[in-house]
Formats: sequence, structure tokens, C-alpha cells
Amino acid sequence: MLILAGGLVTSHEAGLAVPDWPLSYGRFFPPMVGNIFWEHGHRMIAGTVGILTLILAVWVQFQEKRTWLKKLAWISLGAVLIQALLGGLTVLYLLPPAISIFHACLGQTFFCLTFLIAEFLNPVTAPVMASPPESGSDRLKPLAIMTAGFLYLQLVLGALLRHTGQGLSFHILNAFFVGVHVLLLTMKTLRLFGGDKTLPRTAVMLGGLTTVQFFLGIGAFVFTKALPRGGYAPEAGEIILTASHQTLGALILATSLFLAVKAPK
Repeated sequence: MLILAGGLVTSHEAGLAVPDWPLSYGRFFPPMVGNIFWEHGHRMIAGTVGILTLILAVWVQFQEKRTWLKKLAWISLGAVLIQALLGGLTVLYLLPPAISIFHACLGQTFFCLTFLIAEFLNPVTAPVMASPPESGSDRLKPLAIMTAGFLYLQLVLGALLRHTGQGLSFHILNAFFVGVHVLLLTMKTLRLFGGDKTLPRTAVMLGGLTTVQFFLGIGAFVFTKALPRGGYAPEAGEIILTASHQTLGALILATSLFLAVKAPK
């Protein structure tokens, strides 16, 4: 929800609808009119996520024995605090591209951290790792990690394009590499782990989401680059497609990380 809310702020061009931070027009709750609704609504969701992350981090310290998982919980809390600071700096310094891009990338990084923490805390699936069924499965993890790497690069390029309008050709080129790696990863997972439901099901989901993402990307390109804007404000089609494209990208990245973690070494 927070990633979607952030995407809607950018798509509505509402990043400076509230000119001050951490308060909004000097208030905790300003009138939710116009683009203030999107900007302050984003802040409210972010504050809720920050509180939940603090509760999670403290809870993990008391309930979890694995030291590395305790550290990961603190890292996620640190990430969301830095993310809040970056969000404030984007407003105070009038949306500088470097900070905005860092803010976008760290937001999805934080999402992936919480996704992995949830998976590691899952009492049903956390201990279950896929077993190599045959020769060749040892190359699945490197392929999964490489796929996640291309997806993260695509996130960076997407943030660059979204906040500066530059890098479209690199974004399209890397989308090709993402598509190829997702296809290879899906086919290899299905071939090696056809009898195991978890990995093949996740791989098929990754392929399906990436296919939808491809068409959302085309739609976003048409509305933002090919068609002239009808007025000053962005149109509904542009808002829906760009925000959906960004949000689905986060889910695809997290899904690829799941495969990278669960794949056998």
C-alpha cells in the first residue's frame, strides 16, 4: 500500500502539494483537498508502516533466537527511518532528482526486506528449502540471483526515468534482459522441481506478473511519451498505468528474491 501510495503521489505530480515537513501546513492533519490528499495520505500510511516496523523489530528481538534475523529486523527499521528522512528532504529541497531516485529505490528495498523477514518467520515454510532433484539444479540459485539483480537494476532505471525523464532506452534494453532471465528461470524451475509445488508455482507467478508488467510498461509509455497531455494535470490513464507499473515491479522483485532464497545451492 505504501509503494502504491508513493507511486500515486508521483503520478499525480503531488510531491510538493504539501510544502513543509514533518508537519503538513503546520498541522498533523490538514484539509484533505486536491493533491494534499495524495501527499498527506502517503505520509499517513508511511507513519503507520514505520510504527509497525518498530513493533516488529522489537518483537523479533524477544521472540527470535537467530541473531542474523534480529539484525535484519533492525536493518529494516533503519531503512524505513532513512526512507522517512529522504521523503522529507525531497519536499524541503523541492524534489531533487538524486534524492527522489534514492527514495524510490530504498522504498522497494525496504519492501523486500520485510518480505524476506516475513518468510523467514513463517513457521511452515521457513525451514523448508528445496532439495536438488537432479544434476543441474546447482545452477538454479545463480540464475535466480542474476534475475533478481536485473530486476533491481530495472528498478533503478525506472526511478531514473520517472524522476528525470531520462534513460528510457536503457530501461527498455534492460527489460529485454529481465524478460529473458525470467523465462529461463521459470523454465528451469519447472523442469527441475516439477514435483514440488512451491517453487514451480512461484516461478509461474513470476512469469505471469512479468508478462502483465510488460503490457503495463507499454501502456505507461504510450500515455507518458507517445500521447500529448490533454491538460495541465495528468490524465487518469497515465496515473493508473504508471502507479500500477511501479507497484507491480516491487512485487515482481520480491517474488524473484523468494526464488533466489529458496533455490538450492
